[in-house]
Amino acid sequence: MADLAPALAAWLGPVADTATPDHLAAITAAEREIAARYPDDDLRDDREDALSSAVQVIVGDGTLEEAGAEWRRARAAEMTAHAHLTGAIIASRNLPETEIERRTGMSRMSIRKALGK
Repeated sequence: MADLAPALAAWLGPVADTATPDHLAAITAAEREIAARYPDDDLRDDREDALSSAVQVIVGDGTLEEAGAEWRRARAAEMTAHAHLTGAIIASRNLPETEIERRTGMSRMSIRKALGK
């Protein structure tokens, strides 16, 4: 654990104490690459999610296949939600686009696309 940055060791918690030196080296390398990929403070959640998944795979608590399956489920849910929202927008076409925008949080361009404009 001595080779880990203190912040990373604290973030890892008990994993830092039980991981092998090879695990710790892989985690440190992954943390650096992920931090470079998600450098901005507003990307903190993405950075932590990516690091969490990397750590799980590195120490054997998760797999690449599980992460892929999670992504496919989320993508399918997103597509379903998008279809539902498109239908709701179409059903509300008598409202001003600004009202649809306010009530859905969608951009005007997305609303216009849903309305076939």
